[in-house]
Amino acid sequence: MKRIYFISNNLMSSLNVVYPKDISLYEAREKTLLSKKGDLRALHLLKLKDLESVELIYSSSYVSALMTSKYLAEEKNLKVFVDERLNERIVGDLGSNEYRFLKGMQEHDFNYKLNNGESIKDVHQRMTSFFKMLLQRKENSIAVFTHNIALMSLCLNWCPKDYNAEDRLVLASDDDVLFDGFFHDLDLIEVCYDDSKRLESIHRIS
Repeated sequence: MKRIYFISNNLMSSLNVVYPKDISLYEAREKTLLSKKGDLRALHLLKLKDLESVELIYSSSYVSALMTSKYLAEEKNLKVFVDERLNERIVGDLGSNEYRFLKGMQEHDFNYKLNNGESIKDVHQRMTSFFKMLLQRKENSIAVFTHNIALMSLCLNWCPKDYNAEDRLVLASDDDVLFDGFFHDLDLIEVCYDDSKRLESIHRIS
């Protein structure tokens, strides 16, 4: 049995960091730190029995993901392998639009994207490429530190899309709701495949 744990720590710092004028919004987001609460949630991962057998760790290149991975990596004396396919969806040029406009559009049209941005389909393709690589690895317990929209995009492989009363995208596996349009401090989803590389189960741990 191969168990893959996908982790997205969504507790970002509100610290007002002033970057050089030529840095892009994407580059600034990539450098965003965890909040104090986010750091505590990362540390709490060490208490989870589900992660005790982790043999391999991957992370996006974002500072927040690397900060979340560090405690588990140090505890187990493991390297953290960075793979940019795990990076968050690139927003692109919002212009005068608000972020919630983009989120709403993309939840209903997986091909929709802004100039210089990515669609949900774009992110889904790179996340799926990464996941297929994981299935070829010999390790049976793997922790992957990624981001909310990127993880949601991957889950489209296993979950039919639905919408709640607020017209927000809902992804569920059987009766286990993985994404429901509500904010979670941390997403921790376990995906299990049997030895024949067939999906055994997928569920939310946190």
